[in-house]
Amino acid sequence: MFGFNRQRKRLGNILLRVYLGVLGAFVGTLLLSVFLVNLTNQIRLEAYHEELLSGLYATLIEDFSHVPKSKEKEWLYEINQTLGINITISSLDEQNLNRRQLSRIKEGRLLVSKEADHLNIFFPTQDARQLLMTRLSRVTEQQANASIYLILRDLQRTPAELRQQRLTQLSQHFSYPLELLTALPENADQLQKRRLDRGEQVSLFSDNDRSIISYIQLGEASWLKVGPVQLFNSYPMSLIISVFLASLIMLAVSIWWFLHGLESRLRHLERASSQLAAGNLHARVKINGDDFIGKLAIAFNRMAEQLQRLLRTQQEMIHAVSHELRTPVARIRFGLQMIEDLSEDGSPHAMLAKQIHGIDHDIDELDTLIDEILTYARLGQEKLQLQFINQDVTGLIGEVLYGFERTNPNLNISFVINNPANLSPKVDIEGRYFQRAVQNLIGNAVRYAKKQIRISCHLENDSFRIDVEDDGAGIPEEDCQRVFMPFSRLDDSRTRSSGGYGLGLSIVQRIIYWHRGSTLVDRSPDLQGARFSLIFPRSQSDKLPPLQVPPQ
Repeated sequence: MFGFNRQRKRLGNILLRVYLGVLGAFVGTLLLSVFLVNLTNQIRLEAYHEELLSGLYATLIEDFSHVPKSKEKEWLYEINQTLGINITISSLDEQNLNRRQLSRIKEGRLLVSKEADHLNIFFPTQDARQLLMTRLSRVTEQQANASIYLILRDLQRTPAELRQQRLTQLSQHFSYPLELLTALPENADQLQKRRLDRGEQVSLFSDNDRSIISYIQLGEASWLKVGPVQLFNSYPMSLIISVFLASLIMLAVSIWWFLHGLESRLRHLERASSQLAAGNLHARVKINGDDFIGKLAIAFNRMAEQLQRLLRTQQEMIHAVSHELRTPVARIRFGLQMIEDLSEDGSPHAMLAKQIHGIDHDIDELDTLIDEILTYARLGQEKLQLQFINQDVTGLIGEVLYGFERTNPNLNISFVINNPANLSPKVDIEGRYFQRAVQNLIGNAVRYAKKQIRISCHLENDSFRIDVEDDGAGIPEEDCQRVFMPFSRLDDSRTRSSGGYGLGLSIVQRIIYWHRGSTLVDRSPDLQGARFSLIFPRSQSDKLPPLQVPPQ
């Protein structure tokens, strides 16, 4: 129960971490979106102010350029009374402007400088060191439309036939349209018409496109139309869509970045687990942090170290046992030899000779077992290096067959070579281990065959295959993989009475592994017994990555 609660708590920590990560990405994206909207609006508002005041600036500077120096104060008084703003003449050296602001002034562009509770607006003049300056609490469309009085004064001084041409010239400095009308719009009411007749400015607001249009009478049946002047929209649809898409992308990237970190660390853990399962006991996981993945990596590394230590202990034990057994075996064999030598002088008792013969046979079996254990342990070492030599595989098989044919005259042992492409029988193999694998398979067939054994060698372009078939009872399909397990024995005919120690086929499988080949077992289609197939590559390259510990 305690273990279940601990697992549930750990799972809750994982979910909480993911939840907090996603929530943090969402909150961070939201704050970043607000910052982007404010920053964008600040830039848009600055550009909007410049567009609104550009016409006023152009008309002021042009009008100011025709004013003599002695009349500047009178001009300023008249302009301030007309426009309702306080414009002063200032020197550039008196202003504390930064490099960016000075650059705008030198480019002849108006400058809007925001301070704590007001805006300072600077108008560069033709004199590089002189500025026209005004201070506003905020820039409004009505203040921008104040330039209508300057345009009106300019047009009144212009002959009637040249007014349209002059208005076209002035329109180049404005971001909104200027137009001369000969008739008022139909939607103008009587109050607005009377105000226009009195020389007042009339402004109409359009709610549809959020704009202002101003009218003022220029003369008899002549009116000046200014606008529409678009109002500043803090949240236009294009900005909302852009920020939404940008926020969506940033949120997706943030969540991907967070989850990718978890996935990457889990993928490293999975890769190390696969390497460990494949036999690479040196596989370890890099530990990053002390969260649940870091603790899992620590547990995995401890497990891998424990497995490596257990396997090393097992191999050392096998080596120690094997070597310890060789010493008494050698002493027993020496004692038996002395008994035989002493018995040559007399007539040994028949029972004594029989017992001696039995002991000698047991010692042979013990010696064979020790040799197989040593061979199996040697083939289980890490990164075993075999000396591959280009040799005639058919000749090596023939040498093994010769010994079995002499000792088993009652069996029909045949050797078939299939080489339709007339390929060279020379391949890259380790001769001693190769012959040991073939010898174990043929020995296994000899123990279970009734009358016939067939060995086939199939030579192909990139590989060669050796089949060992017998006419015995065969191996059940469900036991085909079990026969390669060390010390494994099957029921019925394949029992200890038939000989062997259960290591022969395991040794064969390991020899094939170090040759980068494969081992198969099935039923012989012709002889109806077992068929073992060994598949080898024809060549071994040093450029291939080294093999790790073979599968246990």
